[in-house]
Amino acid sequence: MPIQTDAARQYSYLSTHDFVWINTTVTGEANPYDYMILEACMAGQYRYGDAEDILDHASPMFERLLLQKPFEEGNRRTALISLLTFLNFNGYATAVSDVEAARLTLAVENEEMTAAQAVAAIAAPAKDGGITGISLRQLVAHECNHHMDALKILMDTE
Repeated sequence: MPIQTDAARQYSYLSTHDFVWINTTVTGEANPYDYMILEACMAGQYRYGDAEDILDHASPMFERLLLQKPFEEGNRRTALISLLTFLNFNGYATAVSDVEAARLTLAVENEEMTAAQAVAAIAAPAKDGGITGISLRQLVAHECNHHMDALKILMDTE
């Protein structure tokens, strides 16, 4: 999963296969998806030049998953769990309640706020440096279990 290294840190990114696995996990079934759209969502994580802030990497990915909707079902839930997983793997923690995380997700989808604004509200640097030493699947399971209320809200509105 580690891809890009700058002088200060190494970032971890999600692959298109990770997004498919996250979608299957949050929906409980394999859903059809548009590979080209999903690839564009995945590419939203990558920034070049001066983009050293992980939030700059997370925002386009989150926005694309919500607005371009690569999956037949579960795009909101996939976007939120993908965002939280990406942030946790890169030293950030969730700073809002599940209700607020769901509200912010819907606000981005409805274009009432930018993804950058929502991600800035959702994320805060982890006090302990973030989650380390676990697999992607373990982290996704943790995020799903820890944010069940948000997932239920987002499922009820899909």
